[in-house]
Amino acid sequence: MKAFLDKELQSRKRDRILKIIIFVLLLIIIIAMITCICEYYFNLEFRQWCDENVLRKEVLQEDCKSIELDGDENTKVYAYEKYICVFRKKTLEFYNKLGTQISTMELDINEAIFTTAGRYMAICEENGQKFYLICGKEKLYGGEIEGNITQINVSRSGYISIVISNTSYKSIVDVFDRNGKEVFRTNLVSSRVADVSISQDSKYLAIAEVDLSGILIQSKIQVVSMELAQTNPNEAILYKYEAPTDELIMNIEYQEQNKLICMYNDRIEMLQENTSTKLAEFENRQLTFTTIQLNNGIVLVEEISAGGYTADTNINITNTISSKSRQYVTKNVAKSIKTSDNKIAINFGTELHIIDKNGILLKKYISETEINDIVMTDALVGIVYKDKIQIINL
Repeated sequence: MKAFLDKELQSRKRDRILKIIIFVLLLIIIIAMITCICEYYFNLEFRQWCDENVLRKEVLQEDCKSIELDGDENTKVYAYEKYICVFRKKTLEFYNKLGTQISTMELDINEAIFTTAGRYMAICEENGQKFYLICGKEKLYGGEIEGNITQINVSRSGYISIVISNTSYKSIVDVFDRNGKEVFRTNLVSSRVADVSISQDSKYLAIAEVDLSGILIQSKIQVVSMELAQTNPNEAILYKYEAPTDELIMNIEYQEQNKLICMYNDRIEMLQENTSTKLAEFENRQLTFTTIQLNNGIVLVEEISAGGYTADTNINITNTISSKSRQYVTKNVAKSIKTSDNKIAINFGTELHIIDKNGILLKKYISETEINDIVMTDALVGIVYKDKIQIINL
């Protein structure tokens, strides 16, 4: 009996020791995993080494589905939702992620300008009069204006804003709802429109104007209530913000929480309820590209000397809500960038790097020849060449 009890005690002791060893090993593995994840997110060199040698995020040209192009210079390519759209010979063609044509649409325009937001796409004739609103693969309506369309924007609710020139006014801004009803119109006598943006909930319209009639440049922004524009037009303008004299507002973009991001010639600011907050400055920085076309973010592409005749490219992504910044660093020289709501594509000529808003590499595309252009959504990227489009699914 004693021998049996001793054997049982030894067995239980071995089991306890084994459990402790397993627990310690699991704890070590968990700590190692957490350490690796933290290193991956916060150590740029370690992240790049993992991307190249462990995660292998490279995509080769021969691995991609493609859409054939005929080399016509008038052909326009755009990415919309989960589609690649090709406009040629007055026909809008829809292709899926496999490069298969799934729908076409006839539009009575020649030179097309595209703009998208959510499930809506607006198309107009460049410097023409005709425009269309599309939802999915359906044409909701078409319209025509007097003058020439120089800019078109669409909101996530399907509101279209159009900037019109070549009339008796310097500029005209016309706004239509998703049913094609005109809901706001303003005629600018002494200033020209630099940019227009509709808030994501379509409650507000912001118009950036520039007056060049005097000795000094005068930029300003007027913010319009779309509800009052329809019920009480005389009270529709909520406020006007005047920039410091001789400073140029170049672009504006509404982001979440109705925060209006304003890009000047030398900085980026956030305007909310007539109060301006500085987000970034350009002075003493060798910036090659800047954009505010990112959901709750701004992107600055900067070349930083790496010694001798070499330079690193630093993509700095700043969250406009938290003010936190993330970086993606590479030794290549950027040729162009494109953004979707939450992703960024950087064209390096024969390489394309696709990253998220945290600076994490998602895909690296290796091209055999020079890349002409990029179109993208959060779902896919189209790499445009003269004779074809290569598709990367995200």
